[in-house]
Amino acid sequence: MRYLFLLMSAFLILSARINPFEPVITPENIVKVKPVYFKKAVVKMPSDARILKRIIFVYQSVSSDIKQKIVDIDKNIDFHSPIIVTHNPKNFGVKKAYFKYFTLYIKDKSIFIKTKDKLLRAFFLVKPFRLVLDFKRKSDFPTIRKNFNTFIKKVVVGSHGNFYRVVIYLDANYDYKLKKTKEGIKIDFY
Repeated sequence: MRYLFLLMSAFLILSARINPFEPVITPENIVKVKPVYFKKAVVKMPSDARILKRIIFVYQSVSSDIKQKIVDIDKNIDFHSPIIVTHNPKNFGVKKAYFKYFTLYIKDKSIFIKTKDKLLRAFFLVKPFRLVLDFKRKSDFPTIRKNFNTFIKKVVVGSHGNFYRVVIYLDANYDYKLKKTKEGIKIDFY
């Protein structure tokens, strides 16, 4: 019995992983697909419909939770005419901003940072929602702030000795994909 216990203990110890919190399977090809936006829905009401009480929108949030928003209407309707729901995604146009060591381009839901400096790290923070990028370069300059009227509220750039930090403040929580190119960094937000 004792040998059986020792044998089972040895098996368990040998089969244990060094880091139990590390996933067993690591995803290899994560592909982010640009979203196809909802444009229009036409709803024909049945012939006995007279008062539209409410509309319920069921949606999936950024965190993949299924949520709903209820809009109370309580108005008379004519069932002969369909109810049309349209969605026009906002087009922010192209914005360009010059900073000390880089140029920032904003188009739709993408950002391009044109720089030759090496990206050291990138991370996302909440309250408020912001993406933080650190670039390698000896620098000493006062903090620079620029406001925008897009999905980006403002950009703050600060010097930290051996690197400078770019903080991009966003109007909501977004998933993002960061891609390094020869000319800089491209960030797509979803």
